[in-house]
Amino acid sequence: MIFVSRFIVFIALLVAPLAATAQITPATLGDPEAERYLLRLIEFPETHGDATVKLQCVAIIKGSGKMQDAGCFIENNWDPDFAEAVSKASKKATFAPAMDGKKGKKIALMFRTEFLKTGDEKTINIFLNPGIGEMIDAYGQDHISAQRVMGKESWQKACPKHARWLVHVKAHVNEEGVASSVELVHGGGIVPTGVCQQALVETITSSPFAPATFEGEPVPSSYMESFGH
Repeated sequence: MIFVSRFIVFIALLVAPLAATAQITPATLGDPEAERYLLRLIEFPETHGDATVKLQCVAIIKGSGKMQDAGCFIENNWDPDFAEAVSKASKKATFAPAMDGKKGKKIALMFRTEFLKTGDEKTINIFLNPGIGEMIDAYGQDHISAQRVMGKESWQKACPKHARWLVHVKAHVNEEGVASSVELVHGGGIVPTGVCQQALVETITSSPFAPATFEGEPVPSSYMESFGH
């Protein structure tokens, strides 16, 4: 699964937050020594000379920790091989899952993958956040962003199924994992109907979240997720 992204228009919507829910801990990359650790499975594509490739990626992490439907946004001509390397590795990778007490939760994960090559030295980095400017300023590159627990996904019934569209959703998520102040950004294709837009807002505000964490502690955060067909 490979995505193409471009921000075009803004639609701001404010909604009241839901009552606080029990805190959920976020999914992480897990044990670096594990056989199915994501960074151990990504193969660095062949390149001519030095390279720096940075990708915005998204995946679903099941309650078992298994990665599902992972893909990266394509912005440059040299990105596809690197996006494919992430997608291929994700089919085998396992995370430490998000947990609600002793129960694993299925979550949407926004993350970044960075490929660096200087001479014969190759490095791959994974950041479990989408790199939102104010979040990087506040918490640095290595914070873990908020993660939405996936449920009925009512937007899938309300939004177009036979037309290309892409909407980026931004929201505030507090330390207790409650979302509010939702903003929709048209990313391409048709502009979805008001019914679809409202369903996207309701999907975000009705979903529990694992709050963002910084140095192991929950923190308030900006959250971004992309929806489309």
